[in-house]
Amino acid sequence: MENTEKPWEELNDVEKQNYLNFHTTSYKEDIAHAEFVVLKFPRWSIISGYYAMHDVTKLFLARRFKIKIVSPQIHAKTIAAIDYFIKDDELRQKIIPLLKEAQQTFYNVERLKEKVIPLLLKQSKKQREQSQYYNEDYSEKKSINAQKAMAFLEQMVKPYIKIIEGLL
Repeated sequence: MENTEKPWEELNDVEKQNYLNFHTTSYKEDIAHAEFVVLKFPRWSIISGYYAMHDVTKLFLARRFKIKIVSPQIHAKTIAAIDYFIKDDELRQKIIPLLKEAQQTFYNVERLKEKVIPLLLKQSKKQREQSQYYNEDYSEKKSINAQKAMAFLEQMVKPYIKIIEGLL
């Protein structure tokens, strides 16, 4: 994907409501699935948790900016789009109180910045890939367990979704 290429397409009025409905249902089902399988199938919990983040991001972009993200490279394009739009001054003013709330609820860090939103999505994508696909670093010590999956849900997925829901 070249830097001059926009990683999205305009969302037309005919398709808009279906697109919004699909991503609303998808992210809610993904997070419910992630929570439901966290103890028995922690690897799938991480995968579903990431997809909840991915789908709520596409919902936000569609609702706020009337754009849709399409294949190929849909995950990279979604990250690029959120990174692009998060720089909007009006949006940044809405994000700051949500980040403060997320900090109080989920984090023990002094300050979160709006740049954390695309970073959380990018890091979660890597976590999902490590859970979903074999890699050379796999070992019993690095395997996914319920504790890792719960930490991922509580420290990455839920704060991210809470922030994005606050922007919807």
